[in-house]
Amino acid sequence: MALPRKISEENKSCCLDPQIKRGMNPKKQHEVSHMSALINDISVRTGCDVVIDVGSGLGYLGHVLTSVYGLKVIGLESKQSHTTGADKRLFSDTDDKIINVTFEMEDTPENRLEFKSLMKSCFQKFRKSECGKDMDCDGPKVSLSDSNLVNHSATNILTQQKNTESEQCDACLAESNQAPIQTDSDRKSNEQGDGPNTTLTGNDVTKRDVYRCLLIGLHCCGDLTPAMLRVYSEADFVRGLCCVSCCYHRMVSQEGTYPHFPMSKELDTVMSKNRLTPSAPFLRLGAQETRARWKTKSEESHQSHVKAVAYRSLLELYAHQENVEFSKLFRRIATAGDFENFDGYIEKTLSRCQFSSTHGKDSMRTKLKALYAEYHVYFQYVEVITVLQVIVQPLIERLIIQDRVLWLLENGHDSDMIPVFDDFISPRNIALCSNKLP
Repeated sequence: MALPRKISEENKSCCLDPQIKRGMNPKKQHEVSHMSALINDISVRTGCDVVIDVGSGLGYLGHVLTSVYGLKVIGLESKQSHTTGADKRLFSDTDDKIINVTFEMEDTPENRLEFKSLMKSCFQKFRKSECGKDMDCDGPKVSLSDSNLVNHSATNILTQQKNTESEQCDACLAESNQAPIQTDSDRKSNEQGDGPNTTLTGNDVTKRDVYRCLLIGLHCCGDLTPAMLRVYSEADFVRGLCCVSCCYHRMVSQEGTYPHFPMSKELDTVMSKNRLTPSAPFLRLGAQETRARWKTKSEESHQSHVKAVAYRSLLELYAHQENVEFSKLFRRIATAGDFENFDGYIEKTLSRCQFSSTHGKDSMRTKLKALYAEYHVYFQYVEVITVLQVIVQPLIERLIIQDRVLWLLENGHDSDMIPVFDDFISPRNIALCSNKLP
């Protein structure tokens, strides 16, 4: 029942130029080289010439798609600092093919309307570049690599269009008048009775689908993948989908249920009939490492894992018994070297966490050491439980991804689940891929 994890022989990776690899760690290089090759294959099959990279981060993937494969890329990133960083990576020979915008995709009708309008604005910028940078085309007076683009909200970008009624190229003029753009292939198609090209609808504006878009995401966290699926299903100009999900436990729950799991009617019916309710630990288990790393662990690595789990458990037990809340002051409470003994772990924890307790640190040390003495005998069961997790993890992840496949099928879209990475290097390695029929 588990998903196949071995990379398909058909999925080749691309070779990354040293300059393009700048800033990427080995894991990111592996992911980008394999993901970009898969995306290019899908874009060729679907005839897509624009890639919409949701959660684009610092633009590593988009940079490769443009530099290696010549695809136009629209990077959507929720963090302004990442958008700015992505712009700094642009080369002079690719800056007219990449648009980085600060935009957070959400699963609401209003957000999808804003997304469609934002895409229209980006399409106009691409056409302006294609027509010639010196031509005064319709669209905001901002160059594709201008940092001002990312300093505006999506609404502000769209508002600028109203003040640009100047000379336009034929393609942009046709679009601004909401008239289809006739090309030689269009005329030939019409003469053969096939009708005009596909149209897309957004904000009550119907226009020719100038660009066919592929919606992608590398490690889409929490609710992002479900939001992307709805955009893919509703937006006519989005012809393909390729995304790798992660952090299933970060999906938002409402009154004890998860709006985005299950998504499909079929799984929802089965779970309701059997009175099954997903929980945060259940979803968290689906996002754990696969068995690939487990099988290669040394005895020393297993012992380190025991201490990491046990020490953290004692800390949480203390907080529960004393009704104390604590928060990390740093990204990590402790590193591998801090788990050599419990005393060292306590000192690191007290210096890197903030506690709501009114007790002094000496009192906290005493109580934590008492818990260690009481529960140390149970540490031997940590790896036994971990083995059970390793066995169950792939089944839970399969259920989550299969639910999304079923939702796509229920909405008329066939899809595939493709192992795109080596799961030893990148455990979340299943790409959900789909394309719409012509």
